[in-house]
Amino acid sequence: MGTMEMELSLYDWARLPCRRCKSAEHVPEDLLRMAGGHTREETEPRGIEGHVFQETWGTETVVPVARVLMAGLAGHSLSVEARHRFLDLLWGFVVLDDDHLAEACKDVVRSGIWSLYEEVLSGRDKGSARFAYWLLEEVETAPARVQRLLQVARDLLPENLD
Repeated sequence: MGTMEMELSLYDWARLPCRRCKSAEHVPEDLLRMAGGHTREETEPRGIEGHVFQETWGTETVVPVARVLMAGLAGHSLSVEARHRFLDLLWGFVVLDDDHLAEACKDVVRSGIWSLYEEVLSGRDKGSARFAYWLLEEVETAPARVQRLLQVARDLLPENLD
């Protein structure tokens, strides 16, 4: 059992809400499928987007999903594309219009903040590094640390960070 599976097992997904289905019971399977993917198509969040999250809205299910995504990022078995998708989803969660859900997701991201620094400093993928950097700008409580990261890792980030 890996970190994602362990985190997935902590929730009764059948009791969590989904906007399209009776419950979020399908979400663990989708997250595991995404985690095992290597291409954009294989990592498409089909059971997440439009189900528990869409652009600016989310259901309470985004918080356990955020925890699972952070657990996945803590491991080293995700492909570059899966890491990119996980970070993209997390970014969407921390900027939700629902301030309560967004703050809860920010707390989740803060709990694994060093995974975000590692993502930027790894040099694996500039797109993933951008999402990690954006997340750090949003959740880091020590702005000097983010400024220092930008100084030491500027060449590992895309030219345009907007």
